[in-house]
Amino acid sequence: LGPWGFWGSLGWGAFAGVTGLFAVIFYTLIWMLTHGLRVANSEDQAFATMSGILVLCAPTVVLVIAAKIRHLSLRDYFALEGFSRGNLALGLICLIALIVAFSAIQILLGINGGSKHMEATYLAAKAAGVLPLLWLSVVVVAPVTEELFFRGFLHRGWAPSWLGVSGTIVVTAALWAVLHQQYNVLGILFIFVMGLIFGWMRQRSGSTLLPMILHTANNLLATSLVAIQVEWLS
Repeated sequence: LGPWGFWGSLGWGAFAGVTGLFAVIFYTLIWMLTHGLRVANSEDQAFATMSGILVLCAPTVVLVIAAKIRHLSLRDYFALEGFSRGNLALGLICLIALIVAFSAIQILLGINGGSKHMEATYLAAKAAGVLPLLWLSVVVVAPVTEELFFRGFLHRGWAPSWLGVSGTIVVTAALWAVLHQQYNVLGILFIFVMGLIFGWMRQRSGSTLLPMILHTANNLLATSLVAIQVEWLS
């Protein structure tokens, strides 16, 4: 059996997303039972961070099951292959150019693309004593699970379909960007363009590990800059 086609990938992807929501609902119920039936508050950063990890990890379990049903190895299905240093260098150059370009746009237009939101999240996590959990979520969990979903599972199923490679890169980047509603329009546009780069590098290298590393590098840089701003420059 080959990979799931367009509709199969879409169906499993939607089911995976719903599974993530149910995982958060289940966690919320457990949280309430262990906190005197107090209603969970999304502004509680410890609760919010753990919920964020669950909503990312639970879908991955579903996608693994979907891949195994097709009797393909996870390495093949999710394109967990090596990549050349040339492709890594090209990906890093594109990512750096994108960051510089959007930073310049923010300065010229006087618009904040999302750093204020990140600073608020960082401060809340620090006050709640869950900074290590936040770093784990942003720098490790999000890049791994999101790339497995978009540039791994969906790309694998959609690229050979009627959508084609270019359409797959654009649609997966758009879907990924739409999920980041915590940012303003400029921030979402930045994520969309970054998704185009990740999709292109996934197709060019034949590896989902490459966009995963680029994603990790971006999140590590962004979180480190926020930490520097909060801890030393404020």
